[in-house]
Amino acid sequence: MVASRLASAGLQPVFRGAFAVGHYAIGTSGTMLAAVLACGDGAVVSHASAARLLGLWDRTPALVHVIAQTQAGRKIQGVCWHRACRLERDEIMVHEGLPCTTVSRTLVDMAGCLGEKSLKRLVEQAAVLRALDVATIDRTLSRGRRRGAPQLRRVLAPWRGGEEEFLRSPPEARLLAAVVEAGLPRPRCNVQFLLEGNRIEVDLLWEEQRLVVETDGEETHGTRLAFRQDRWRDQLLMAAGYRTARVTWDQLEDELEATLNRIRRMLAG
Repeated sequence: MVASRLASAGLQPVFRGAFAVGHYAIGTSGTMLAAVLACGDGAVVSHASAARLLGLWDRTPALVHVIAQTQAGRKIQGVCWHRACRLERDEIMVHEGLPCTTVSRTLVDMAGCLGEKSLKRLVEQAAVLRALDVATIDRTLSRGRRRGAPQLRRVLAPWRGGEEEFLRSPPEARLLAAVVEAGLPRPRCNVQFLLEGNRIEVDLLWEEQRLVVETDGEETHGTRLAFRQDRWRDQLLMAAGYRTARVTWDQLEDELEATLNRIRRMLAG
């Protein structure tokens, strides 16, 4: 029956033993599901593919990464097979109908594949998604030797010891982590004010120093309307006795140390 369907194009081969019905237009999620099915019972999407599926990464890897419990997934073209010596039940979840590693387990796996800068970006995005659980990551790391464990612990250092922050964007997460890592006082994030009858929210606030720092990304602050609103907000804050400073994405990318030094001087001023 399978041979007949293949001959009539009723089935389209995706991976060995896994087929699309009628057409190839199954999308990234469909391809991941086909890879999991091809790798047998207990297989889950993992590593870079899980990072993409869970929204931690905006890259789509060339191969589908899968952790399998058996040898079934080895040497399948288009699949990067990983044998897990240990995959606990609390390290697996179902996301959009696909079995995959949890955010915490995915970060642990990716720590062995990425440099520190790229790993920081994944951790920051997990914080923005409110999915960063440092205690769970530590528990996963304690279960055995892991590639990249020392690097991941260093990246997690700024996220320890403080209350869980509500972050709205990657620039906020990047600046918060950099501020804490630099030894500066930890700010509060996304604090709301009621000023002159208007409710506004600021990105980072040092209440004692009366300092507000806003992170400006082009996607949210690059329009003419946003330009006017930002200046209006700055005026309200300054009238209430707060100093305001704006940090752009380019500054976070290209001159982070200089930006931190300026914030340090503003906090001391």
